[in-house]
Amino acid sequence: MTKVAIIAILCLFSLFTVAMPNNLPRVSTSPRPLCASQFNIVNYACGGLPLSPFSPPPSGRNTHSSSSSSHSSRSSHSRRSSSRRHRRRHRQRGEDRQDYCCQWLRQVDNECVCDVLAHLPPFLSRPNHHYTITVGDTCTFRFPCGGRLVP
Repeated sequence: MTKVAIIAILCLFSLFTVAMPNNLPRVSTSPRPLCASQFNIVNYACGGLPLSPFSPPPSGRNTHSSSSSSHSSRSSHSRRSSSRRHRRRHRQRGEDRQDYCCQWLRQVDNECVCDVLAHLPPFLSRPNHHYTITVGDTCTFRFPCGGRLVP
C-alpha cells in the first residue's frame, strides 16, 4: 500500500508542477530590438561627422599686393566673396549634420546605453557612472548609469 501512496503522490506532484505556469521573468543576453534600431539610427545620423571639430574660418586679411590692376582686384574680390560663401555653406552643412546627430541622440533611451556599456571592463562599470557624449559645440548628452556588472 505504501507503494501505491508514493506513486499517487508523485503523480499529483507532477500534475501540479506541469500545470502551474512559470511566471519568472526571462533574462535576455542580447540587446532589445528597439535598442538596436536606436543605435543604428544614431550611427547613421552621426556617422558623417568628422572626428575632430570643424576648423575656424581663416582671417579676412588680403594676401594680394596693392599694385595689381583694377581687373585683377575685381577678380580677387569675387574669388574672396565666393570662397566666403563656400566656407559659409560648409559651416552650415556641418552645423546641420551636428543638429541632426543631436536630434537622434536625444531619442536614445538611457537604459539602452547602460545595457550596452555594462559589458565594459569593471573599472568603467562602477556605481552611479555618467557617460557623456559631446557633439561639437552643438550639444552634450549625459547618460547616468548605475553600477551593474555582467557575469
